[in-house]
Amino acid sequence: MGDAPELGQIQTTARILLICPDCGQENAEFADTLRGMSSYACRGDGCEYSFDLAGPRKELGGGFTEACKRFYTAFYTMRRSSSRQGVR
Repeated sequence: MGDAPELGQIQTTARILLICPDCGQENAEFADTLRGMSSYACRGDGCEYSFDLAGPRKELGGGFTEACKRFYTAFYTMRRSSSRQGVR
């Protein structure tokens, strides 16, 4: 069992393969190199593609607006159903 690498060692030596959707170039990098980066430029000849490593971003205003719409819809639905029950 002494020959097996530790878990921490495996994570730091992991290589990530990024295949460019524009030129097909295979870009291999160590995980430690990519960690903390928000983007990574393709190394293909003449290719200007940039990988987005930060993931999808939500706009604060758009998320807040959607939350308000859902709240209003739920509030209006509850108010409307309670007013119908009182009419009978």
